Amino acid sequence: MDNTSNKNDEIDLRLVYHKIKQVFSRIWNFVINIFVDTFIVIRKRFILCIMISILGIGVGIGLFFVQKPVYVSVLTLSSSVLNNDFCEDLILGLQSIVEDDTPELLAQRLNISVQSAKEIKKIQFHNYSEKLKKKYTDHDTVVLGLPFIIKADVYNPSVFDTLQKALVNYLENNDYALKRKAISKQNIISMKGKIINEIHDLDSLKFIIASSMAPRGKENGFVFGQPLDPINTFREGIGLFKEELNLNTSLILSDNIQVIEDFVPRIKPDSPRLVRNIFIYGVGGFLLGLIISFYIERKNILVRA
Repeated sequence: MDNTSNKNDEIDLRLVYHKIKQVFSRIWNFVINIFVDTFIVIRKRFILCIMISILGIGVGIGLFFVQKPVYVSVLTLSSSVLNNDFCEDLILGLQSIVEDDTPELLAQRLNISVQSAKEIKKIQFHNYSEKLKKKYTDHDTVVLGLPFIIKADVYNPSVFDTLQKALVNYLENNDYALKRKAISKQNIISMKGKIINEIHDLDSLKFIIASSMAPRGKENGFVFGQPLDPINTFREGIGLFKEELNLNTSLILSDNIQVIEDFVPRIKPDSPRLVRNIFIYGVGGFLLGLIISFYIERKNILVRA
């Protein structure tokens, strides 16, 4: 009985293998037939395909001289108040205005001239590093200060300087950011005042310790209560001073937006490019000619039938 079962299993595996082989064989034959038919059509209608391809190249060259040049650059920023997702939403809002083709509204939002707004084609937001963002946001914690990139496409490279200032001001001075920045500044100032008072009290304590440890006749000085290590007291003073310096730095850098890398206008436009236009439209024309050739051949076959 076991031998019969093994035999049936072996037969079933052979059938499965045969079916899989048939499927791959059909796919292979289908691909070969398409390749052969395409080769035959190209050979019969080669002149037609070449002519339409040349026409496509002509269209590409024509568009190169007609289309407005587009310049692309990136601005790298970081925010100490807004997280990257909020900044992305703000930039997406600007892009929606650009797509709506309402330069007057864009000029109002960014506080720039309407003419400058008309020179903006696209504004995009990108995280500087998706891996870095994921690393710090895996635990649902709000992380500030991660760098991000704003990519801008404009028709006139001279507008990049105006656009950079406008974008920084736009992210810096929205209502939410201004409130958060005011709170942050107030907290820093309060903490600084507290540390200054602690330093003043510690300086008084240092004077008492120094006076108590001064020699008094034949006996050494002393401090009432538990023994007090003067070295640790001086270390504590240095630590508080370092904290004060850090708070001074935070206060100076308390602006919401920090520019890491400015827009750098490119001398040559990103598009259109003559060689790229020739290649794209030439290949596109050849494929169009191939489709027309297939249509003609199919029509001739139907007429003969």
